[in-house]
Amino acid sequence: MNASRVAVRFVLMVTLAWVATSAWAGGASELRKQAEASVLLTGTVEVAPDGSLRSYRLDHPEMIDAPVLELIDRNVKRWSFEVDSVPEGLPASATIVNSMSILVVAKKLENDAYALRLAGSYFSPKDQQPGTELAYKRHMPPTYPFDAVRARVTGKVYLLVKVGRDGTVEDAMAEQVNLGAVASTEKEMERWRNVLAASALRAVKQWTFTVPTRGEPADQPYFLARVPVEYSIHGSRTAKPRKYGEWATYIPGPRHPNSWEAVEDNPGFAPDALAANGSMYTGGGLRLKSPLQGTVDGG
Repeated sequence: MNASRVAVRFVLMVTLAWVATSAWAGGASELRKQAEASVLLTGTVEVAPDGSLRSYRLDHPEMIDAPVLELIDRNVKRWSFEVDSVPEGLPASATIVNSMSILVVAKKLENDAYALRLAGSYFSPKDQQPGTELAYKRHMPPTYPFDAVRARVTGKVYLLVKVGRDGTVEDAMAEQVNLGAVASTEKEMERWRNVLAASALRAVKQWTFTVPTRGEPADQPYFLARVPVEYSIHGSRTAKPRKYGEWATYIPGPRHPNSWEAVEDNPGFAPDALAANGSMYTGGGLRLKSPLQGTVDGG
């Protein structure tokens, strides 16, 4: 086994071992098996008008483990895309540029082995025209629930927000809640997911937005936005600024379907592939036509 793969295995063993030493870990062996380590990477993808891949670039490749780079390269080179709203007369030589984020997940197997997989992707136009995007107007952060602080519960809530044409929130839901610690039972885990989700939803329903006034988005009856909200405690492992390319450990929550967007409309997307806490993601980017992952990796 080469040195880079040994290094990845060591990092994953240390990272996943955190779950076993969590304050909640007693008697939760089945829940500990659900723990994942993930790394969220960003970059740029360049696509031809017919949806074929021209090239891609990852940010700071020198900070990414070699086996991860190899896995991404094998899969991205197989990608093709759905391209909407191509201007009439656009030459075949033109290039469509999108920002991208890719979520890579490691799962511990037996005998200290691990499996790497691409778990999600997200694409957004590199350069948006003024007046064509949904933007925050009033955006107050949620209050950290006192019970969760006292129990040192950390996590990320991935919200899907439905915004009306007047800029107010018509509805919202928590698509997924990942927790940064382990409870003794699945029932307790679900309770904490609900606590964090309720806090985030109370806040988001008071937000207001500036809606698109130009281009195709301006004619929509409503607008969808995805917002990741992080709950971390000062001095805790999750509160420390995470370096690019560094692995994070958590217990993934289930992804809940929504009535506003069919899963097949956004293949390869996962809520936890959204890049940064507090940012907003409104779609409009490229969509994968090919499978997100054609090859896997393990060791």
